[in-house]
Amino acid sequence: MLAAAGLILFAAGSLATAPSAEAQGRTTGRLELPREKGLCPYRWNRETDTFCVPSLAANPTPAVYVRQNKSVACDQGYFVDTDNDLVCTSYDRMTARFADVSGGIARAGILNRCPTGWRASTNNKQCFTEIKNAPIPRLKNGKPCAPGELDDWGIWCTSNYEHLSYAEIDLAATRDFNDIYANAMNDGLDYNSIPSGLSPDAKVFFKGADKSSGASAAGSSSSGQPAAANAADCISGSDVGAAVGGAFGGRTGAALGGALGGLGKKKKKGGC
Repeated sequence: MLAAAGLILFAAGSLATAPSAEAQGRTTGRLELPREKGLCPYRWNRETDTFCVPSLAANPTPAVYVRQNKSVACDQGYFVDTDNDLVCTSYDRMTARFADVSGGIARAGILNRCPTGWRASTNNKQCFTEIKNAPIPRLKNGKPCAPGELDDWGIWCTSNYEHLSYAEIDLAATRDFNDIYANAMNDGLDYNSIPSGLSPDAKVFFKGADKSSGASAAGSSSSGQPAAANAADCISGSDVGAAVGGAFGGRTGAALGGALGGLGKKKKKGGC
């Protein structure tokens, strides 16, 4: 992974700023974003293509506003948002690095990814989720995950994910990667070793989701297993093998994984 491509939308640090009468930070209502900078700020969620609303899980909601461009300093008391560097936010990331998150779970390691639907806390010690009725993770502890659970990064076994949309899962994964990558850079750690995107199992299950409408992929798999067969035209045989092997575990999983892995690459079709 190249360092230049690794950090998806991270703006390092905050800016020392002078007061500005034009800054109108808001904690309620709808925040309109420029189309070319589409991610919502920290603790705000997507409502439409260009509007963000406060997250139901945010307590408190950071005050935010959109600045004209990156050369315009944030108002006093505001900082460059870590998810969208055109947004100024009252959330002080540097101070928050020393605080735990209410309802968070302990990280498995400071360079390890969080489970599906969860993201790393600013202090890099916990995972937390902003999703209502969120996926339920548990540590894998070297044992196979149960049928229907996602094997997330070989670290977590995650359930209660089938009802969620690709958009919800992808946004959490993007923010998780950004925060872990940013912390690793700030602390001089090996940020190139951090995997991006969804975990292989989650990628297989959610591959069939309609990204434009945010429709859930839950209906594509009635058995509760990752929908490897439905996503086969978009992924490699080794990806399918890894997913099935992870789901079954043990010798059966290893045998099935090896057999499917030999299928080789599938040709990509439109929309994959």
